[in-house]
Amino acid sequence: MSKIFELFGYPLEMWTEEAKLNCQNAHCPFMDSECDGGGNRYLSGINLEIRKDLQCYFPNKSVVQSGICSLKPKPEEQPWIVCPRRLFSLKSGAAHHQDVVLAKLIQTANLPKNSVFHAWSEVKIKVSSANEAEETKSFDYTFDYVLSGLTPKPISHIATLIDKSEAVTQNIAQSNGYTLTQRNGVMWVDDFPADPIVIVEIMTSSTSGGDKKKRTQIAMAFEDAIKNGNQHNGPGINYRQVWARMVSQLIVKSQVSIAWGGKTIWLLQDVLIDYISQSTALNFEKYLNQPANEVNILAFGYGTKASAMKDKIITLTDAKFYAGPISNTQEHDSGFIDIVKVGTLPPKEKLWKSLFLKKPTTMLKT
Repeated sequence: MSKIFELFGYPLEMWTEEAKLNCQNAHCPFMDSECDGGGNRYLSGINLEIRKDLQCYFPNKSVVQSGICSLKPKPEEQPWIVCPRRLFSLKSGAAHHQDVVLAKLIQTANLPKNSVFHAWSEVKIKVSSANEAEETKSFDYTFDYVLSGLTPKPISHIATLIDKSEAVTQNIAQSNGYTLTQRNGVMWVDDFPADPIVIVEIMTSSTSGGDKKKRTQIAMAFEDAIKNGNQHNGPGINYRQVWARMVSQLIVKSQVSIAWGGKTIWLLQDVLIDYISQSTALNFEKYLNQPANEVNILAFGYGTKASAMKDKIITLTDAKFYAGPISNTQEHDSGFIDIVKVGTLPPKEKLWKSLFLKKPTTMLKT
């Protein structure tokens, strides 16, 4: 049965006094701030005014997010990260537990040394246009993070770009923390975003819906783990949903950064890489340790630390880099487009067997 491996950053198997204190504050060590449930798990939040039996674990809080970082489907398996903050976060600046991930990201992106960059989270871009056939095409995506260089730019130029007055533009710059300087009577923003552009996408695993009777829904598993430690049932991993989410974005977001003269870097876990390799036609080993290309993936894993460091926060240090083209080229006979192709074709006999072992839904006549 699946178990929670890390709760608020600490391995649950060796729950220390330090972990208990951290839990009381619902603190995420990877954001260095209060847990936000990974940004997309608000429905799993616990109302402590209703769950009075949990109030003693979280003094001075009325609501707490289900701070599950990772799950272990089976005792002998590696943990699966289910919270994107566990893998990487810049929400509150880079926490020291993720120094290695940040350093690898900077190295992979080939960002200039001794330079300053800004990072934005959850950047939404929505545009539409008509092609020559007068068909309307749209782009509607949100990027996990966008990193960019900085350059001075006059307020007047920025006002034209955003179609606002200079006064409104200056107020926006001030409220968003940009540096304003007046030179020869002209107001400048000294740190306007500029090339190079790096899009950072984080793909972690999804959980299955869980069984209410077996208390494997994520909020129930969290409640039981808080009260009973390792005596709980955890939700499973929804492998297909993870793959489907990635397929729908991998090519598009890589193409966009190329069009902008930048690059997209995907951060994944090694066990997810293994699953995709096994279930699609994409062979990741062909793209291991290659120079940065159209698709770039940094994969991190626990290595032996999942079993050796159960009493402290585990820093992910095992990393592999995969890079290659989107589709086949003169240099490459295949590309990451293979992620949408079937890994193995089942023989038709498998279909006949499955149909025969299942009662027909109905009879149709034509």
